[in-house]
Amino acid sequence: MNQLEGRLAKIEKAVNNFGGLVYEFRVENALSLQDMAEVVSLSASYLWRIENARRKPDLDVRVRILTSGMNWSTVDIHLYLEQIIARESANIEPC
Repeated sequence: MNQLEGRLAKIEKAVNNFGGLVYEFRVENALSLQDMAEVVSLSASYLWRIENARRKPDLDVRVRILTSGMNWSTVDIHLYLEQIIARESANIEPC
C-alpha cells in the first residue's frame, strides 16, 4: 500500500469507525487512556466511551483528537471533513 492509499484508508476508518481508530492509535503508541485523555483535554471515561462506540463526539472534539492527540496533518483533516460533509449531505433528504 502506497502512502496515499494509507492516508485514504486512515481517513475512511476515521469516518466509519472513529472510536476504533482512536483505540488503535492509542494502543500502537503505548498510551494509556489517561495519557491520551490529558493530551486532548477529555476525561478518560469519555475517551473510553468514544473508543467503544458508546458516544459519538461532536465534530470539534473529533478534530481536536485527530490534531492534538493523533497529530494529523491539515490536509488529512481537510479530507476527513470533506468525507463527513459528503456523508451528512447524502443523508439529508430534500424538502
